[in-house]
Amino acid sequence: MQLPTPPHAFVDRVDVLRTLDEALAKHERRPALFVLTGMAGVGKSAAAAHWAHVNQHRFDGGALYADLDNHRNQRGVGISDLVAMFLRGLGVHNSYIPPTTAERIALFRSRTADKRFLVLLDGVDEPAQARSVVPSSSGSVVVVTSRQRLAGLTIDGAEFVDLSPLGTADSANLMAGMIPAGRIDADRGAFQHLVRLCAGLPLALRVAGAGLTHHRRWSVARFVEHLSDDHERLTRLAFEGAGGSVAQMFDTAYADLSEDVRRLYRCLGLHPGPHFSAALAAAAADLADPDELLDELCAANLLEEIGDDRFRFHQLIALHARKRAETELSGEERAEVVRRIVDWFELGAAAADVAVLAGRWRLSEPDLSAWPVQFDSAAAMTWLSAERPNLLAVMRTAAQFGWHDAAWRMCDSLWGYYHSSKQYADWIDAHRLGIDAAQLSGSPLVEAHLRNRLARAHIEMRDFAAAAEQLDEAAALPSDERVTAVLMESRGLLYREQHRYPEAADVFRELVARQREAGDDRAFVLQSYQLGDVLVRAEHAEQAVPVLTAALRMMKRLRNEELVEARVRIVLGAAYCRLRKYNDARSELESAVEVTHARQQPVKEAQALEELVGVAQAASDGALFESVTRRLARLYEAAGNPRSAEVHRWIEAGHRREDT
Repeated sequence: MQLPTPPHAFVDRVDVLRTLDEALAKHERRPALFVLTGMAGVGKSAAAAHWAHVNQHRFDGGALYADLDNHRNQRGVGISDLVAMFLRGLGVHNSYIPPTTAERIALFRSRTADKRFLVLLDGVDEPAQARSVVPSSSGSVVVVTSRQRLAGLTIDGAEFVDLSPLGTADSANLMAGMIPAGRIDADRGAFQHLVRLCAGLPLALRVAGAGLTHHRRWSVARFVEHLSDDHERLTRLAFEGAGGSVAQMFDTAYADLSEDVRRLYRCLGLHPGPHFSAALAAAAADLADPDELLDELCAANLLEEIGDDRFRFHQLIALHARKRAETELSGEERAEVVRRIVDWFELGAAAADVAVLAGRWRLSEPDLSAWPVQFDSAAAMTWLSAERPNLLAVMRTAAQFGWHDAAWRMCDSLWGYYHSSKQYADWIDAHRLGIDAAQLSGSPLVEAHLRNRLARAHIEMRDFAAAAEQLDEAAALPSDERVTAVLMESRGLLYREQHRYPEAADVFRELVARQREAGDDRAFVLQSYQLGDVLVRAEHAEQAVPVLTAALRMMKRLRNEELVEARVRIVLGAAYCRLRKYNDARSELESAVEVTHARQQPVKEAQALEELVGVAQAASDGALFESVTRRLARLYEAAGNPRSAEVHRWIEAGHRREDT
């Protein structure tokens, strides 16, 4: 039997080929079984065929090949038929092929005992198909390709090789081998966009290359526009002779699933974010336990597990899953699925917010009785960080469906996370969505509050004109005393960042007096913290200390407010440092570092460490300087902060001083 034609313009897969070569060397004394697995269209057959052609000289008995997908699409092929087909390829006349499967397998092993054979099986969907045609001779090799994981072949000593989509460079090389260079050079930006639309899937790249070759008068940019419609991309990624339709390949894999798994697949296709947890899958499909169904999707290579309890669809499979949902679910059914997704994220965000900032004033107090996870502050921040891109995507989806209350409530719940993590792009986008939702739901108080928080983002980004504009618009809306107070606070912060310290101090003194009179202990602490910070910046540390120590005394009356206390201690530590009370400064700052580290607040932890660096330098404390700068460097590196290079220079400068 002849091997399939070697693939044209085969690229990359160096690691896959090396793995097969290295595995072959370990199996000289017994037959080897290799399983190439991966999603539909990822190039399993091409990699297997390429390796087979390169290595067929090693097999003196020759090569046997069967495309089980082809037989399956015609009349189907059983194990007995497969063995009989190979026996005929080995020269056994039909008259001498035994009638039973067991006898046929025994004859196959007898005929393959004296020479080394290469067996290539494309499209295997059950372990027994491969198991039945393993030659008996040492040094023989069976190479299997499958969309399934075929974990059952583990007991046969199979070696598994997972194929992932191609990287950007290899994707471009594959498509470039099909398109005249002049068309690519005419618009390289469009060509790179076209490559990205195929998401590293070799079948999609080949089909797109063939389609562009067919449309000779089209520019690359026009073809990109043709494929840019997410609803039609899979349908348009089809061209006769290019290896099949991408949609058809996914349809085949989908059809092989059980109905329960197909239902989960459809529901997850409506998830607007880039990845999800098992808990979200359960909520989307209204399941008590989705683990087995998720395992089946992963085994079928329609879903990828990318971490601890974290899954994602390949970009093109995500389009297919959404298409199946749109085709097979009614509009009402789709809305129910999406609403369950939105409700789950809204509740999770609220639960995380309460864990991070227990005592803060909220626009809407959530009922958390239905949320199954008990968050502490660190776990809440971990959850929020993991779900960050999903949260914003879900907010957009809620807005598209007209669920305006859900959109602004999510925005309110995310305030503490954005303020702590400094994800400014998300902070701004989420609050614009929240403001629109508040307007559409007729909630001016909510709108004013969210505009205030949007102003805070602009203040921190030093876009003072935009901040002032948001504060002015918020002030013009009907509000209450609390909104008036937070608008005053933001105005004071704006003055502070503009170095208008006397005006900022006047604002915060008034707020401290108001909160003392109102008996709002938490607000009193927060405004005292802000006043103390302004006084330290204005070089009035001696005035800041009594303000901040009064705030710490008040903290004893509050519960679960360690982060607020840590913020106060950071500023108090800075005040003590400026007053040359270095031991007091170190004590306050180290306490703040401990709390912010435990509560996963890297921005505030870095602020405390930066102040400690100043204490170490002012006190000429080399040991403290060494430990703090190294810790700060690790923190900056983990967060991708460009100041990590500056900290490393501090460390090097400290070492040079020690050497001299």
